[in-house]
Amino acid sequence: MNPALRVIGRSERVGPETERVFDDEFFEGLDGVANALDNVDARLYMDRRCVYYRKALLESGTLGTKGNVQVVVPFLSEAYSSSQDPPERAIPICTLRNFPNAIEHTLQVPMDPYGPPIRGWRGFGGV
Repeated sequence: MNPALRVIGRSERVGPETERVFDDEFFEGLDGVANALDNVDARLYMDRRCVYYRKALLESGTLGTKGNVQVVVPFLSEAYSSSQDPPERAIPICTLRNFPNAIEHTLQVPMDPYGPPIRGWRGFGGV
């Protein structure tokens, strides 16, 4: 590893609503971006920002047991958005735990495959 490498982890949601956090000054201070985002919309958004600011992007993500890594280098490789991800069939657990933002997320929590979030929960209809 490069001893001069400086990594700063962030847990804020990325998207148009957080451009006040991830603004021009933020991106201009970066040499590159390493993603570990939990949904395609956020990945596409960060890809567009990296293309705009001409920053290298190490895009990575998982969904269940599937994993993906893609290196995007400005003017050398295609952007993340140049290829199409298959539609997400499951809601990533990290979205449910950290950034539930859709009605489906509130319905999914009681059906969590890792066990009931409420002691004694037996599912809808007592099943």
